[in-house]
Amino acid sequence: MQDSITKALNWRYAIKEFDTQKPVAQDVFSAILEAGRLSPSSNGFEPWKFIVVENPDVRAKLREAAYGQPKVTEAPKVVVLAYRTDPTTIIGQIMQRMAKAQGKTLAELQGLHDYLTNVIAQEGDVQRYFEKQTYIPLGIMLQTAALLGVDAGPMSGFDPAKVDDILGLREQNLKSTAMVAFGYRKVEADRPKVRQSRNEVIITVR
Repeated sequence: MQDSITKALNWRYAIKEFDTQKPVAQDVFSAILEAGRLSPSSNGFEPWKFIVVENPDVRAKLREAAYGQPKVTEAPKVVVLAYRTDPTTIIGQIMQRMAKAQGKTLAELQGLHDYLTNVIAQEGDVQRYFEKQTYIPLGIMLQTAALLGVDAGPMSGFDPAKVDDILGLREQNLKSTAMVAFGYRKVEADRPKVRQSRNEVIITVR
């Protein structure tokens, strides 16, 4: 298993050009999204949404907002990752899920409610707190895609305000953080992967 993970991560790179004639099977794409859904989050807030954009007209507008990056329209699948801006609603939803899963009343879980409310109160910049967490499922989806032999092209180079307008995210209490295109590379990588060595990047404290 370790070798498979290492091989997949050495194989992947950020794709710029996708094969427009090779679709991603729906069950494979579903597995990538499921990996994102199951991602961990700080205090279980899960402050994110994944917007799968299939409409070609909307994709064309997103491409303009992404400074003309071809993969926005050419990749078989495109996902916009957004973070939520409604912490009070999130806490209420967590409480409902926990009560159902544990067979308890909301009153019995009041301590958890108070704790989560206090976390938000102490955080200060809640939106920044939620935005940073959105990169967790992005990373997990990228790794899952690599393990499944699917290429990915993550993007942060876009105008968030324009993307939010195009997708109507503000009305849904959402703000875009990143986009990622999934599909299959048009050509093989023509240069070696360059990374820091283990000794350069890993510090061990004994």
